[in-house]
Amino acid sequence: MMRWWHPPVYRPLVDLSTMEERHIIITYRLDRATIQELCAQLEPDLMSAIRHPTEIPPLVQVLSVLHFLASGSFQTTVAMASGMPQPMFSNMLSRALSALLKHMHSYIVFLQVEDLPTVKGYFYALGHIRNIIGAIDGTHVAFVPPRRNEQMYRNGKATIQ
Repeated sequence: MMRWWHPPVYRPLVDLSTMEERHIIITYRLDRATIQELCAQLEPDLMSAIRHPTEIPPLVQVLSVLHFLASGSFQTTVAMASGMPQPMFSNMLSRALSALLKHMHSYIVFLQVEDLPTVKGYFYALGHIRNIIGAIDGTHVAFVPPRRNEQMYRNGKATIQ
């Protein structure tokens, strides 16, 4: 008996061009222009990992990883939403995260001490709240606290002494 091999059939991969801007921001926590700039910056690293034309295009890799990071969901869920099987997503995830880490200094900037008065002034002008130096969107990020003073890094409202 002769067996025929059929290539796997996947759902269509995510497509940024068909999404509304609001949906993009909710799903990926970045706007379309920033995502496109990030893709252009990461494309050389992501293309070098592609060994076959049927592999995941760089844009889909970036969108999938951003969705994974923004949602805090499981790989299986994000992979399905991206149109690929979970093992393929898992293999791609480490390569794409490595590419992101190489360029993180372009996107993550920490305040310098001399900038604090200016930032406090902006927050006061915005909401009339004193001594604010930053805000977050409520996203929970996995974090391994240092062993020393581990309790200081717990998620809660307890006062730190």
